[in-house]
Amino acid sequence: MVRLPVKLPLHEDISLGDNWEQIIRKFSNLGLLYNKYPLIWTDKDNLNVPFQTDFKYRYKNEKGKEVEEKINLKHRFLQEISTSFDKSTSDSYLKEFIQRQISLSKNLEKSGFKVKSFSGMTEYRLIIGLGGAHVLETGLTLHPLYGFPYIPASSVKGIARAYAEMSKEASEDELREIFGSEDKNKVLETNREGKVVFLDGLPTEFPKLEIDIMNPHYGDYYQGNKPPADYLSPNPITFLTVATGQEFSFLLFSKDVSLVEKAEQWLKEGLSQLGAGGKTNVGYGYFKIVEQQQAIEDKTIKEELPKTRNLQTGDLLRRRLRTVKNSETFSNFVKQLKAEDLQELQQISFNDMKSVINIGLAPILESLEISNEIKQIVAKKMLEVCKKPEDKYTEKLEKYIKLLLMAGEKVE
Repeated sequence: MVRLPVKLPLHEDISLGDNWEQIIRKFSNLGLLYNKYPLIWTDKDNLNVPFQTDFKYRYKNEKGKEVEEKINLKHRFLQEISTSFDKSTSDSYLKEFIQRQISLSKNLEKSGFKVKSFSGMTEYRLIIGLGGAHVLETGLTLHPLYGFPYIPASSVKGIARAYAEMSKEASEDELREIFGSEDKNKVLETNREGKVVFLDGLPTEFPKLEIDIMNPHYGDYYQGNKPPADYLSPNPITFLTVATGQEFSFLLFSKDVSLVEKAEQWLKEGLSQLGAGGKTNVGYGYFKIVEQQQAIEDKTIKEELPKTRNLQTGDLLRRRLRTVKNSETFSNFVKQLKAEDLQELQQISFNDMKSVINIGLAPILESLEISNEIKQIVAKKMLEVCKKPEDKYTEKLEKYIKLLLMAGEKVE
């Protein structure tokens, strides 16, 4: 068992081999653990290198040979959070918080306000506060009191406004009425406060957390030290995200019915088309809006419902396919595919993606841990735009053959 001497705020060296998980389980607030108590530095390793996040551990294997293992403490810390953190206490606080918000909405309605609420489900991972200053290099916005991931009201309001401005569905007067003046100087008579109030986007239960990795290849180039080249070493950056399929609730209110209804629609469109948080250009942060379920008694409507759902799935897949810009976004697109998507995927053309879908993606598809059925259908779709290279291009030809094999096609 690897023993990791980690320097903690109490200035005590604690070996965190067996009991790392136990230490993390002692925390009931993820915010305190993640922001104030990260266990990611060694005081020194057995090579006497001070204050490193990479711990070099030397030991003898079963054959008596001395080997060295390099352990990244930051990755290990985030991995233990995603698997070992006990959510039960935070989840109980969250449910009480949501109940208070429900009581607030009822009191607002009694006072003459029009309250609108709905839920959204994360279509892929969500990361709020990625660019925030943090000792782990990448931040995650957590509730300041209870420590659960959430979307601050200012961000919720910004998403609604961004969609209203980009879609050009709102006049300048409507924007000022709903969101208030851009200049917040209250001295000026022309300035006003918005008439619609947006509350924080809250998870309906403590969300599942997952680790993700960014892998910048040209860090030296961006820092101005070297020209971009293939010999530059990648620098993997591990960060924590909210997983796919996590539900968040949104609430907004106003005394003006028409204004709050417009704001609600813009917020829904913004969440589903613009996304929330960071890395939206590679598929993060998009929401599928969950409307309130209503009883459908008409048999005809029941029969038509599956067709409607299929249409929505097809539209969703097309939009997700449009986010594919490089190998990373291609990998994200494929990993999101589920068995119920396959029928629609077969109906979608890749012809508009010729500049992105190429033979070079074949090894990436082969390496993904997905079902053979999904791999086969994706490979077949790629063959629609990937033509057989000439024999002289041996490397490309090998990748093309891989694509044929994954698609279940004959190799001539």
